[in-house]
Amino acid sequence: MMTIDPELLQALEIFKHFFDLIHQPIAIIDKKGNYIYYNQESAELDGYPKEQAIGKPMLEVYPNLKKEDSTMLQALQLGKEYQDNYQSYYNHVGKVVDYLHTTVPLYNEKKEIIGAIEIGRNLSTVRHLQDQVLKLNSKLYHNKEQPLPDIVFVSEKMQKVIDQTNMLGRNDVPVLIVGETGTGKELFARLIHKTSQRRDKAFISLNCGALPTTLIESTLFGTVKGAFTGAENRQGYLELANGGTLFLDELNAMPLEMQSKLLRFLQEKTYWQLGGNKEMHSDVRIVAAMNESPTELLKTGKIRSDLFYRLNVGLIKLPALRDRTEDIPVLARYFIDKHKNDVNVVISGISEQALQQLITAPWPGNVRMLENAIVRSMVLQNKSGELQHITLDEELFELNSSFSQDDKTHKTDKTPINKSTYENNLTEQVENYERQLIIDALNQANGKIITAAKRLNISRTTLQYKVKKYNIHMGVIDD
Repeated sequence: MMTIDPELLQALEIFKHFFDLIHQPIAIIDKKGNYIYYNQESAELDGYPKEQAIGKPMLEVYPNLKKEDSTMLQALQLGKEYQDNYQSYYNHVGKVVDYLHTTVPLYNEKKEIIGAIEIGRNLSTVRHLQDQVLKLNSKLYHNKEQPLPDIVFVSEKMQKVIDQTNMLGRNDVPVLIVGETGTGKELFARLIHKTSQRRDKAFISLNCGALPTTLIESTLFGTVKGAFTGAENRQGYLELANGGTLFLDELNAMPLEMQSKLLRFLQEKTYWQLGGNKEMHSDVRIVAAMNESPTELLKTGKIRSDLFYRLNVGLIKLPALRDRTEDIPVLARYFIDKHKNDVNVVISGISEQALQQLITAPWPGNVRMLENAIVRSMVLQNKSGELQHITLDEELFELNSSFSQDDKTHKTDKTPINKSTYENNLTEQVENYERQLIIDALNQANGKIITAAKRLNISRTTLQYKVKKYNIHMGVIDD
């Protein structure tokens, strides 16, 4: 019969139900290396029955596993901690598993190691999707008849950005695009490609924020069979985009180690595949994008200064939608026409009232958010004709609210206002009042953005914008 350390057993009894509900692979071993907890997600990942694993030593469940290669046994015996550790291995039924996990030793009151716990994430689906993207890209970029991307505008501010983009497109230099989320950074990257001499070659896009950091390197540089367990011969994006353009979105999400390797490629145009024994060359133009201020990223060390200045040969700053409101009416009509066949009623044009709603909204999510609002409003309209009303994100909360508008107005009227603010102009009074309401809501929500947004009956993105606008940052949790 298996004997478990009393402290470990007590902790397991407390947390077992919680672990069962997480729906991520979790395993716990005791100080002898025997499994004392092994959930269904672990069983499905490893192809090993849950009931058979409990009580067995790890090395019996994995006969091909070496002690020094097991993060759980290393944590148990040496007290090592592993955070976001990537492994690729063959499971019990011979299937390759891409696995990202965190493993830590467990201590008793005497600071003695009594076990180890591991929680992980199966990346095999990500790897499969990555392979599909590679195959699709290799087919799509051969289509040389793709039109220029639709960039809809009338403002002089955007015309200057378009002119600058066209000029940079004709010159074969690296380009950095800076803009908030939803401003259309990939559209401008495609415009650069389509106006360049590389227009008939590949345009490959990689979102650095969408891939786990451990997969970015293999995605960019490719792998050679045998580089690690389960590794196959795979083209990387640098090879696939040879002669064309590689767009790296959310470059600020790329780890610093990878930034160093990207810089080396920019300087030499050469790279090494993972597991490869020869230097490879690729004639690729790099266009990168960031959704944060370069100044702040450099100040906080999130981006290497040498990489930034290497890319900064051509810099494009995309204006936020709130800074070019004259473009909103033409964008609205464009999106109505674009999605008119997706709704059950015939929407033709937009009313003046709806336009005013659009023009006065802050649009923290920019053009992407505007399009979503237009489509949502078209779906919710039940009669043909002009689009009459824009259902903004904050109204989604109101649709499910148990309070009437009168109740909310009544409650708002009861809120005391600091009379000292009367000395300021009306705009300052309103802003001070709004700022205080936001601070109060965040305090009541323990700093959680989404909870505070629900209390205020506004969208999360609107609250994020206002928190930034009023420079509210103490204890705010962007959940």
